[in-house]
Amino acid sequence: MQAMRAVIGRVFVVGLVVAGTMLPASAHGQLARQRSNERLLVLAPLPGPSVDTVFAIAAGEAIRDRMTSRYRMRIGIIPTTTICEALEASGFNCKVPLPPENAPALARFLQATAFMVSWLDRTGDSVQLRIRLVDAAGSGLAGWETVRAPAAVVAEDLGKLAADQLENQLRASEHARDCSERRQRGDAKGAAERAGRAFALYPNHPGAAMCLAFAYEVQQLGVDSIVSALQKAVAGDSLNGNAWEELGRRLRDRGDEKGALDAFYHQLLAEPSNSRLLVGVAAGFAAQGDYPKAVEVVESGLALNPGDHQLLQLKERACLDGAMWPCGLQALEAQYDLDTAIAADTIFFQKTFGAAQSIPDSAAMLRWSGRGVERFPTWVAAWRARAATLKLVDERAGAIEAYQRIVALDSTQIGSALAGAQLLLDSSLVIDTTVPLDTMRLRIAEEMLLLAGRQIGPDTASSMAIATLFYNPAAKIAQLRMAPHLGIASRYLEHALQYDLRGQLRGPANFFLGLSLFFQITELDTRVRDSKDCALVDVEMDMTRRARTAFEAGRQISPQTVNQLLGYVTQIEGALPTYKPAFKCPGA
Repeated sequence: MQAMRAVIGRVFVVGLVVAGTMLPASAHGQLARQRSNERLLVLAPLPGPSVDTVFAIAAGEAIRDRMTSRYRMRIGIIPTTTICEALEASGFNCKVPLPPENAPALARFLQATAFMVSWLDRTGDSVQLRIRLVDAAGSGLAGWETVRAPAAVVAEDLGKLAADQLENQLRASEHARDCSERRQRGDAKGAAERAGRAFALYPNHPGAAMCLAFAYEVQQLGVDSIVSALQKAVAGDSLNGNAWEELGRRLRDRGDEKGALDAFYHQLLAEPSNSRLLVGVAAGFAAQGDYPKAVEVVESGLALNPGDHQLLQLKERACLDGAMWPCGLQALEAQYDLDTAIAADTIFFQKTFGAAQSIPDSAAMLRWSGRGVERFPTWVAAWRARAATLKLVDERAGAIEAYQRIVALDSTQIGSALAGAQLLLDSSLVIDTTVPLDTMRLRIAEEMLLLAGRQIGPDTASSMAIATLFYNPAAKIAQLRMAPHLGIASRYLEHALQYDLRGQLRGPANFFLGLSLFFQITELDTRVRDSKDCALVDVEMDMTRRARTAFEAGRQISPQTVNQLLGYVTQIEGALPTYKPAFKCPGA
């Protein structure tokens, strides 16, 4: 029986071959199509928010069934059972639509020469199915179709409608394949003619347009003709990465760098996981000064790989170069979180604190200035940043300590010395007879101001700043006659006069210096007479002399007061020469 079947089979085959010589041309075409190796993978549509998954799966099966029956002479449709076996073997659920980004891998596994992905949505009173055909291995199938049906359509009818609407697509793909075959044989003119046939059925057919571009290249028609053909390809399928890449290269050849970058950007939209392309596109936008676009591109890559150090560095440069401080700080902090060794030198802290300061973000400034001084305790710039930040957030004690640290590390830091003294002597220093005076603050401020004074040279602006800082608290102490602290006031006022290079404080500073000395003289005179201390006599004589000189220089502030007090000074001056003989002081 088996031998008989074999004989019958051979006779059947021979009959077909012999009969073939008598078939009409249309039958020859059918036999040619039967021998086609093209295999199409049709995936279930991806349902939108208002579409049921079960409906989408059923629609996908209906499309396969209809295409199998209608186009069996032209292309092989991979059966649903085969697709399900492959999906389930890879851990996917056959009853859940496969995301489009997984389609290329499945197509390769099933040896499909093309695949079809689609998106299904309900809009108002209709259903819309957006179909994309992708050529995977020279099938010629490529492009988009939009299928619309009433909202009440059943999955089977939608599948039939979609499959029937792909008639021109399949016919155009045959011409596209024929174009490629002719181009490969060197028949550029014939290839262009076949591309034209494809365009008649499907304008801007991607496969035919790509073939036409290569045919133009063979004909040496120039880059403009090639660009024109490639523009048709991307118009036919905006997600055709190969077409965008080729267009970008040709535009670059033409000298159109901006157009080339735009093409490569669209290629990236089609190939979002192409990390090398992403870096190039982002760098290109940054080079053109379009920093927000560069960051947008980098962010798309970081969404897929948040820990990509190269992308974070690129984001950092784009953000900082574009003065986009918040995202620059974010990029720097992300790099630090991935690898703290990045902070091994001071440059990282300079950039990070600088970005935080430019926002400004006081919390980040505190964080990074703190880390800076912790990592580099002798780095003056880090302490300056720390002091400025602590001053900004009104942490006065910490800021003063930081300024002290700065001048201890580098005595030439005049600005820091002045800033520290200003904090010590500002309105937070209470000068009132009812509150104990913080003399420690006054002594520290004095040290810092004198340190700055030794470094300023001929800088009159800095000198006046020092003079003013010395004058203000001292004048108030003298005015309030705060007896325990008049010595500090006198010393401060004499410093003020020393640094008053412009003479702006000469009158008032001398007047209050005279007051502070006079109030001390009256108390001292009593002590001298009671103690009969010869050394104190010399002190009182010197203080009296200084008081007279100061009052005379500051007379214009209050002439009546000065004249009255100088009268007392004159009386003391008259008595002083008698003290030493009376006290039997040596040499008297």
